[in-house]
Amino acid sequence: MEEYRQITLDEWTQWKEDIRRKLGETAGNFVHIGYRLKQIRDSGMYDGAADIFAFAEKEYGLGKSTVSRFIAINEKYSEGGNSLELKEEFRGFSSSKLSEMLTLPDSEVELITEKTTIREIRELKAFNSQIPKKTGTTAGEEGKSAAAAGGGKGNVRTALEKCLVDFFKDKKDMLNGVMRHLKEEPPAYKEAAELMAPSQTSHKKGIVFIFLYDWNTGVKYKLMTESEPVSISWTELLNTVYGIFESFEKDDVWGDFYKEPEEQKEDVREDAEKTVLSESDQGIAPVATSQQNAEKEQDNEQKGEPEKSEKTRTEVKSEAAAGVTDAGAGIKYSDGMNQHIGNQKKIIKERLQTMEFRCDEGNWDGLIDNAKEIITRAESIKNMVEVWNG
Repeated sequence: MEEYRQITLDEWTQWKEDIRRKLGETAGNFVHIGYRLKQIRDSGMYDGAADIFAFAEKEYGLGKSTVSRFIAINEKYSEGGNSLELKEEFRGFSSSKLSEMLTLPDSEVELITEKTTIREIRELKAFNSQIPKKTGTTAGEEGKSAAAAGGGKGNVRTALEKCLVDFFKDKKDMLNGVMRHLKEEPPAYKEAAELMAPSQTSHKKGIVFIFLYDWNTGVKYKLMTESEPVSISWTELLNTVYGIFESFEKDDVWGDFYKEPEEQKEDVREDAEKTVLSESDQGIAPVATSQQNAEKEQDNEQKGEPEKSEKTRTEVKSEAAAGVTDAGAGIKYSDGMNQHIGNQKKIIKERLQTMEFRCDEGNWDGLIDNAKEIITRAESIKNMVEVWNG
């Protein structure tokens, strides 16, 4: 590392021209430029300009934020934090990636490799900006009291397991292939890992953001509730995968676990119909589902009885008491459905308030993430209504 000392005019001129040359070369010279700018800043020689920012604007047309970024990159990524050389682990990184990484805490910089995309870095920062719900449990225990994330076997899953379930939900061939490798004797762990992540990839779900690297590097994941990432081997991760899916159909694990769309739709319909209040719950006439109404109309036709064109006053009062609404398409909601939709609306309104805060502070990644969550919740309500209505 060079030390500052009394400089000559020739040296100062050399620094200035060195910056000009590096600006015309590759982005990997950000560290080099940052160091030279610091040298000129600390020399106090600005060629008549007020400070280093005015000097850089006059000489190179660089804005204040760009100058600050050059200097910050040098301080964070150069050897010793104050040299012309980029640290070895960051060689090959683009300048835009180094810039994007500046606001990451040091503990999370280790998650980023040469193959990590800028989009993934931004997603990680947006992930960090979210505030997890307080559950009263530690990060390692999170999810153990929640319902299973798929498969309908009644298991409970940790946050990492839920993330893995979500990772495989649109990867049928991958999951079936991984499980075939894991069921070999001995398990073909490396082959399973290469099938699961042929190139570096990442996935986030809930409070987990997982990064899958090559076989030698292993796996790392970040929990929203913890400051430090967790490192595990591929063998550990694949044993977790095996524990989730081992009891499902050998030849088609994915199909048995996730089920076909029509089966999922029928399960949702049955769950929704179970929320219809019984007469014993309310002490009033029960509200009929659309299926029950259709069966009743069919019975009437067989008996030759005329179809009722209007509801009786008793039926209207019963539906009003049970919280039934008419959306113009014959949709009848039970108390359970109304409560669920009401809760979702409340959460959406809370997220809208959060979006105002994100907008005011200029947290655009957080704002985008909140908007995506609102859209997801709105689509969930819409899909539930469509399933209920057949």
